[in-house]
Amino acid sequence: MGRRLLVAVLQMLMTVFVASLVLFALIRLAPGDPAKLLIGRTMDIAWDAAAYESTLNELRQEMGLNGSLFSQYASWIGSLLQLDLGTSFYTDRSVAAEIGERLPSTFLLAGTALIIQMAIGLFIGILSAVHSGTWFDTVVRLLCVGLASVPGFVIGLVLLLALAVQMGFYEISSQATLSRLWLPALTMGLLGAPQVIRVVRANLLGELGQVYIQSALSRGLSSTRVVWHAMRNVLLPTITLTGLSFTSYISGAVVIESIFAWPGLGEYALNGILHKDYPALQGYALVMVLSVVVIHLMVEALYVWLDPRMTRRKKEAVHE
Repeated sequence: MGRRLLVAVLQMLMTVFVASLVLFALIRLAPGDPAKLLIGRTMDIAWDAAAYESTLNELRQEMGLNGSLFSQYASWIGSLLQLDLGTSFYTDRSVAAEIGERLPSTFLLAGTALIIQMAIGLFIGILSAVHSGTWFDTVVRLLCVGLASVPGFVIGLVLLLALAVQMGFYEISSQATLSRLWLPALTMGLLGAPQVIRVVRANLLGELGQVYIQSALSRGLSSTRVVWHAMRNVLLPTITLTGLSFTSYISGAVVIESIFAWPGLGEYALNGILHKDYPALQGYALVMVLSVVVIHLMVEALYVWLDPRMTRRKKEAVHE
């Protein structure tokens, strides 16, 4: 167990290192100069190109942009080892402090959306499998295809227009309050529910066709009890999907957070992109990579705990 834990930690560190290198290069190689955006071309400087270039060079030196890409990466890694994510070019505040302020809002939104997604997905997926081949099953499958085909921002804008602008059920502001949580969470939950419905329906249909299920029904067990026993095996692949959904909600909530003005990390990343704020984008990317890796490790550990057969299979594979 200790060896497996050590291997998992080493793999996580290697993944984080490679991801940080790739993301750092992509961010720095993107077109645009943050120094030019920050300094602006005021009328006084515009008349004197030499003064403008001198001021621009001093600002780039202060921002650490004059060195090579390798030296900039080495400097960033050195700061990371001291738990320093740097200072934002745009706000001149600590990136770690800004991310720390917004991270709880993103996790709250992602967690609530995940609960809504799983509640809808499990409930409708079970009903669709139990009533397979009926009009209800057909309607559910068509709705799943429709929801999966519509972009998330379209659903968000439609719900915002209907429930906030026309009906006044939703408060339009930029505060991370519980009264504003339900609509963006519902939007994200609706977008992710079709995946859960399809997985639950397909796996439950497979389980209901097994011999032990038919034997249980022939002995007079109720359909509800039989479905409950079958769901114990259906939940295992659903756990993997839950972990993937949660990581996608955390790292991919940029559009939804922007539409509903939810002050989370997605909105923070979007502002960093618009202002070419390298430290903010690097800090955001690093936190996202760490979150994804840690959540995947937790899901794998939970999967092994719920299904000990995985551990035996791995041991048998090693011995072979």
